[in-house]
Amino acid sequence: METLENFKKVLALNSKINSTLDLDELLGIIMTTAGEVMRAEAASLMLLDEESKELVFRVALGEKGSELKEKFRVKLGEGIAGWVAQSGEPLIINDPRTDKRFAGRFDDATGFQSKAIICVPMHARDKIIGILEALNPIGRNDFSNEDLVLFQTFADQAAISVENARLHQALVQQELAARELKIAREIQQSFLPDLKTLALPIDLACRNIPAREVSGDFYDIFRLDENRTGVMIGDVSGKGVPASLYMVRAISDSRFLAPRFPDPANLLRELNKRLVRDSRFGIFTTLLYLVVDSREKSISFASAGHHPMLRRKAGSGTAESVDGTSGMPLGLFEEAEYASNTLQAEAGDTFFLYTDGITEARNAAGQEFELGRVKQAVAEAAQSSLEYADRIFDALKEFTRGAEQHDDITLVTVKI
Repeated sequence: METLENFKKVLALNSKINSTLDLDELLGIIMTTAGEVMRAEAASLMLLDEESKELVFRVALGEKGSELKEKFRVKLGEGIAGWVAQSGEPLIINDPRTDKRFAGRFDDATGFQSKAIICVPMHARDKIIGILEALNPIGRNDFSNEDLVLFQTFADQAAISVENARLHQALVQQELAARELKIAREIQQSFLPDLKTLALPIDLACRNIPAREVSGDFYDIFRLDENRTGVMIGDVSGKGVPASLYMVRAISDSRFLAPRFPDPANLLRELNKRLVRDSRFGIFTTLLYLVVDSREKSISFASAGHHPMLRRKAGSGTAESVDGTSGMPLGLFEEAEYASNTLQAEAGDTFFLYTDGITEARNAAGQEFELGRVKQAVAEAAQSSLEYADRIFDALKEFTRGAEQHDDITLVTVKI
């Protein structure tokens, strides 16, 4: 009759544990019910840490329960709990002091005296996720085989509930992270200039497609005076949130410095010093900065390890990379030096600034898009920067159809 009543308690556990998906609350319910069902002085629930391969006390009931939870981890194979977790077999030890598997350090540290132990594994999805343990039955000396069957049934139900709660917790965290990344992307995108609001003396088109929710690529446009426009493109090392935060910092600093340093090399030199002083995580960025003078039709530029820009000459229709002196990426060494380069343009000349997300984009066969296909896309003359940009992105989209985007993609087109 008593066994029947205990099994009823175990079955009743379903309604209790299904009432919550909060893991900590669930573990508390499991342990309270375990103490009631097994009528023991103390009980504990230990979950397996997959990384360290150790059992961790999550809930421990009894006079010394809080001490166990705060102080101890158990290696697989150590003590009764470690043996059960490693072997996957339930165990009753009614005289633990005579069993070689018994680890007395817990009793020694807490002052608790283990007189009888019943320990069962918690199975979920064909793996052991932890153990349940009850100590010292109340009103009797030993645990029985009936107790073992009952406790294992209880543990099997509890394990499924714990796994479901963990999955729910993971989903909640993923949804929260997704919302936060969406907000981060919106904030980041707000730092990129809106060309519709800028009255510029040159024809510009800009595109940025992140590989993830946020991007490490960036571009910026500065109206320096009625004739001169600053044009910048950069590629931060790494991806994700750290790269996006670094990108925001680089844009903020460069906007502050651009009016004060008309020479591109001087701007890069000062920006580099700021980024080196404030960098904490070994992140750096390549960067190409142009000052376009629409009246003189001249371009001054400096590069911090970025890809050379591509120039399509209006007269010949040919597209070639622009050579120039380049320095090292920003954010690595405070004393790095940079040089300005100057070229004379002609009306109709178009310049393409890009990140390696374009040239290194791969198709389903693993082939790269490469600069040659960019040149093919702009071989014929276009009426505007936007038309050139559309051609490049149409060609890129067709080339990479069926393949996953593995890097941020950014393009800035400047037509004189």
